[in-house]
Amino acid sequence: MAGFWNYRVIFCEATKDDAAQYQIHEVEYNLNGKVTNWSETGAAPFGHTVAELEADAERLKTAFTKPVLKVVRKERGYELVDVETGESAFAEPPAGLTE
Repeated sequence: MAGFWNYRVIFCEATKDDAAQYQIHEVEYNLNGKVTNWSETGAAPFGHTVAELEADAERLKTAFTKPVLKVVRKERGYELVDVETGESAFAEPPAGLTE
């Protein structure tokens, strides 16, 4: 199945062992913009040169232009939702993306 991905800030609520925190993750979507998957660990910039590292860090910053998400446990699995609205996470597919 074709789709797309982007970087998103995900809020992790505090547990008895860990404080609450925010991290940038890679989030994958189907062609309709519905979340299908997200990275288990946070993303970190990398590159083979300082210029590549800087460019990747700039790409990570795009996460701050979108609503913050959080993981919510559902009856069957987990879902990413918008922190402010509680609605299922969504992203507008890039222009020209088709099956």
